[in-house]
Amino acid sequence: MRTMKTAFSVTSRIQATPARVFRFLADPSIAPVIDPAVVSYEPEGGTMGLGVRNHIRMKMVGIPVKLTSETIEWEPGTRMGFRSIKPGRPVIGVARHLFEPCSEGTLYTWSMEFVPTAIGGRLIAGVSAAVLGRNAIAQGERVRRVLEAAVSPIPSPP
Repeated sequence: MRTMKTAFSVTSRIQATPARVFRFLADPSIAPVIDPAVVSYEPEGGTMGLGVRNHIRMKMVGIPVKLTSETIEWEPGTRMGFRSIKPGRPVIGVARHLFEPCSEGTLYTWSMEFVPTAIGGRLIAGVSAAVLGRNAIAQGERVRRVLEAAVSPIPSPP
């Protein structure tokens, strides 16, 4: 019997500094730009940071979903982490975003683990990992495209 994965990790190379990639992703207004499933992302107090609760509205496979997460890691330019707190069943998600310098600019890694908390949670955790893992690949590409387009050199006239 094959065990269903309940986690994913996706790394993208982005031609921008870790500080710039971090600042970009720390802007809550960017969430719907890089993730079309997100309808709104609203940190309490308006600014993301350690201990802040974030209210997220999204559509997963066309189904409206409201989530609340708490920021559990916040090291500007290096890492940010979140844990879902509402709903707390049948799974909770723990997400980590890492920003590491590399010769091209930044290695950006989004990893997530889904922890079952109730009956049916293992199945939901596996489906969530599969769906959001695919989404993470697309999101990393969107982040790369937007940031690299913003810093592309303007060609010199002939």
